[in-house]
Amino acid sequence: MDNLIRRLASSPSKFAEKHAAAGQVVADLGSGSGFYALPLARRVGSAGKVYAVDFDAKAVGTLSTKAEELKLSAIVDARVGSAAQLSFISDASTDFVLANGLLCCMVDHRGAIREVGRILKPSGTAYLSVTRAFRKSDPRSVSRAEWQKILEEFEVIEGGEGLTGRWALVSKRDRRSSGGKGERPSSVMEME
Repeated sequence: MDNLIRRLASSPSKFAEKHAAAGQVVADLGSGSGFYALPLARRVGSAGKVYAVDFDAKAVGTLSTKAEELKLSAIVDARVGSAAQLSFISDASTDFVLANGLLCCMVDHRGAIREVGRILKPSGTAYLSVTRAFRKSDPRSVSRAEWQKILEEFEVIEGGEGLTGRWALVSKRDRRSSGGKGERPSSVMEME
């Protein structure tokens, strides 16, 4: 995942500049070896924090080594774990959550989405994306219907869909705007 061709196609530094600012707290769920986590750490700087979580111990070890070499280890808190179990991150403490392709690598989609909502500040945003290349029988796949249910948990700021995936930039849902009944306000963009 961390190679020159991918960097040319999708600049992690530009992504970090767009979604994070100095001093912010960020969570990169499914961080791998740090493709986004390290540029995010540079962006938030010494006053910020990046929680980098991945189930792959080898990838997390590589990320930790890179963070140390780049003198970012005081900013990056790299952990082996599940995005559905983030008890080490406080409620409403993150300004930005990145879950890029995360759900397609795990079975507990609801648990991960619950944790994203729990750790996100009321003013924070989250970038969610899923791959569409999975077979419907694969428990990791996210169907169009499930994607719509996931988006109902949040306010959709922007989003899109291509041949290989779906993405959305979201914020916490303002329960007061829907009368607390879980209805989708008219401002939510449909991802059809």
